[in-house]
This record gives sequence, C-alpha cells and structure tokens, in this order.
Amino acid sequence: MEVKTVDDATFSFWRAASYTAITVALVAIVLAPTLVFDAYPRVLNTLLLVGLVGLVGRSFLSALLSFRGANTPDLELSDAELPEVSIVIPAYNEEPVLPDTIDACLNLDYPAEKLEVVLCYEAASVDRTAEICREAAANHSIFTAVERDEPGGGKAKAMNYALQFASHDLIAMIDADHRYRPDAIRRAVAWFETDDDIWCIKGRCYGTNADDSILALHATVERHIAEKADLFAREVIGGFTIFGGGQAFFRREVFDTLGEFDEDMLTEDIDMSSKIHAAGKRLVMDPSIITFEENPPTLQAWWSQRKRWARGWMQVAVRYLTSIPRNPAVSVSEKADAIYTFSYAIIPAFVVIGLPLAILPKFGVETATYVPGAWAVWTAIGLSPIVVTALVYLQDWRDGLSHQPREYLAAVTLWFYLVFQTIVFITAFIEEFIVEKPSVYVTTSRAEASSDD
Repeated sequence: MEVKTVDDATFSFWRAASYTAITVALVAIVLAPTLVFDAYPRVLNTLLLVGLVGLVGRSFLSALLSFRGANTPDLELSDAELPEVSIVIPAYNEEPVLPDTIDACLNLDYPAEKLEVVLCYEAASVDRTAEICREAAANHSIFTAVERDEPGGGKAKAMNYALQFASHDLIAMIDADHRYRPDAIRRAVAWFETDDDIWCIKGRCYGTNADDSILALHATVERHIAEKADLFAREVIGGFTIFGGGQAFFRREVFDTLGEFDEDMLTEDIDMSSKIHAAGKRLVMDPSIITFEENPPTLQAWWSQRKRWARGWMQVAVRYLTSIPRNPAVSVSEKADAIYTFSYAIIPAFVVIGLPLAILPKFGVETATYVPGAWAVWTAIGLSPIVVTALVYLQDWRDGLSHQPREYLAAVTLWFYLVFQTIVFITAFIEEFIVEKPSVYVTTSRAEASSDD
C-alpha cells in the first residue's frame, strides 16, 4: 500500500470537480423517479428519516447505557504477580508528540522490570523521531529502539514489523500521539486474568487538544461521544465490540492464531476486531482504561484521517457484512449489532444524496414523510448532539474527568460538523465503489507538542 504524508496528499481541483459531477449524477439517479411517481419523494424522505432515527436513536441509547460503570476486575495483584507486558509504539514523523508518549510510559504504575517498550521508528522519518527513540533507549532500560527501513505499507505493516521485537505474551499497542494514564496497564491486565477467552482489551481514547482549532474542538467532542457512549454501549449489551488503532491490549495468541494485521485494509484495527469475533473470542471495552490523544488540528489532516477511516470501514463492511451473521461462533446479539454497524458504515454516504430533498418543496414537490409526528422526530434529531454530549459529560464529571468550557459550547454546533463530515463519506464511497481508486495510507500530521495531563 502506498503511503503519503498529509503534505503530499495535495488538493486536486480536477478530482474535486469529477467527484462533484459523480455526486450530482448519483443525486439525479436517486431523484429521477420523482418525475414519474408523485409519492416517491415522500417515500425517499421517510427512508432518510428512518435512517437518521436509527443513527440518532443508537446514540441516545448508547449514552444512557454507558452510565453503567465499567466492570473492571477488582484484582489486587502484587507486583510479583503481575504479568510481563510488551508495549509497541510505531512512529513516523512524531517529533511533536513522541516525548510526551515516552514520559507517560516512564510514569506508569507498573513494575519497570515487567515492562518493555518497543519504539519502532520509520527510517523515512524526516524529523527527530529516530533520535528521540534512540535517546530513550540509551537512557532507560525499558525502551528498545527499532528502525524499520522498508517501503510503504502504512500502519498495519509498521505494527506487524514491530511485533517481532515484542517478547512478552501480553502486548499493548499505542499510537505515538497517545499517552497512558498511569493506571492503564494495571487495569488492562486484570481483565486477562479473569477469562482466557478475552483476547483483546480496548480502553478509552480521551482527546485533550480541543484548543488547537475549531476543527480539533469538534473532533474532540465527536470522539468523546464515540469512545464513551457508542463503543462502551456495545460492551454493555454484549454487542459487536471493536478496538480503534489508537490503543489496545492483546494476548499474543491473537497473532499466533489469526495472523498479522491485514496490510491491505485502511482500518486494520476494525478488520482484526471482526476476526476476533469470528473466532468466537471476546473483545472487551473498558472506558476506565484511558489514554490521552491528539485529534487532527488542520482541515487537511482531519480530512485525510476521516476519509481513511470511512473508506476502511466500507472495506471491512464488504468483507464481513454477510459472513459474520452466518458464523455460528458469533452470538445473536453480536450478529445483530454487526449488521447494524456494517450497514451504517455505508449509509452516511446516502445522506448527502438525500439532502436535495430539503429544497424540493420550493418547486411544489411534496416531501412530507409518512411518519406520524415527524416534526417531533426531526426536532429530537436536531437536539440529539446537545443531549448526548451532556449525558457523556455528566458521566465524566461523575468519574472525575474534566472538559474545557469550549467543549460544552461545541455541542450546540456539532450538527454542522457532522453534516460537513458526510462529504467525507460520499468521497470515500466514490473512491471505494465507483472509481475504485487504489488505497493510499495518508499519515496523520501532529500539532505542536501537547502539554502534560
């Protein structure tokens, strides 16, 4: 897979024009029956409303379900009883954030003799990433600096390469812009002590750079909702739990049995999550296991990351939408949740196609839905970001976690951000299914070094 930096992934007016033309054509195809069937716009608008209700209703339900605290095992293991853990950190042009990540590893509430940290840096890095890794290894015995000098491949290939240097049976993977809360490792390993069928633990990625830009602010709020509400609610209902690439903990058995991360997938983490479920094993989400993360501060960085995520989700949906529901090793609740999850990996692209329905009444076209009390439903949808954000922040207040004042204000304007994000989905949809553009892994650029948490 080809790898580019954000600076290399330049904006193309020709590509933008061609994608716009494709979108207009898709809209025309979808709305064409309006010329023949008077009821068609009402049916289409009803389907759009039902689709949004499914998305928003899930968010409401997830925010409520997540009030249940994480059932983190209450194990009092002595330092001598704690298992050995390998922490793997792939790094490519990570100079602004890597020192904080290294400091967080040094401040872990875990015996140093039970830890090894593999800092796998890319030889192609053009900043001080290599030097920072080598200095850490020279100054602290828990660090090992490893250079990867191979062409391309993206994050999956970097992690697969780094895995061969991890010597322990429990493996923690973390992005170079994430910082462990001191108790994170101790909390995670407690789960592995309770059930041999637990193959992966996913904690919460907690955004801390909301003051970098308006875009970083809204991305931070979006991530709080996803990490605390959506992902944890899956755990509560026994659903299709997943781990994001930012941080996760594994038994080595995962890779011995299922193989390495798929280097052809843009979201290798969601692909591996699906493999774990297909193997009949457990993937636990515990939001009390926290790493602090940085969200993209610029439009170019945010666009590249979100498009990679959207297209990667579509790739996984195509691969598993039909196989997971037929797998006897997967529970009924996991199957139902997987169908919902994979369907909504593609549905947002059609929201853009349906947006012109809003202007059709100006031309005398009736678009009222067949849903009784539709105005109340639309109102609930409009208020949902504010309510869901408030529910998540209330839980965080209960759990002793804080947010910047601007994060509360961003809940009011979050819908504008989410509507804008649908453009990312339609772009990913066009590249994946229409023009079939080869996958390119665009690395995430970093803001200036973040402050300690």
